[in-house]
Amino acid sequence: MRASHPLKKSATLSKLAGAVLGLVLIAGCKPAGLPDSGSAEAQLYVNRCGNCHAPYNPHEMTASMWDTQVTMMEVKIHQAGMPPLTSDERDAILEYLKRHAGNE
Repeated sequence: MRASHPLKKSATLSKLAGAVLGLVLIAGCKPAGLPDSGSAEAQLYVNRCGNCHAPYNPHEMTASMWDTQVTMMEVKIHQAGMPPLTSDERDAILEYLKRHAGNE
């Protein structure tokens, strides 16, 4: 029987430890869910804004930043040929985002 080389064994253990550490870090970086995710406003936000990108957590921007962001996204919605937000949809989405917005 041939003895394994100590450096190969050490390299294999290092790779295994690195893989385990990577999985632990990835599992710990799971994004937090949206606040009040079961509400009609949150679902509207996910359905309308989640068509093109993952919806951002409202805490990531301030209320005034959300005003600007939604206006900018309405231009992108138009450019993409998607149906525009109705005034009721816009109001509901902004109300949801501002209610859960981060601090200024």
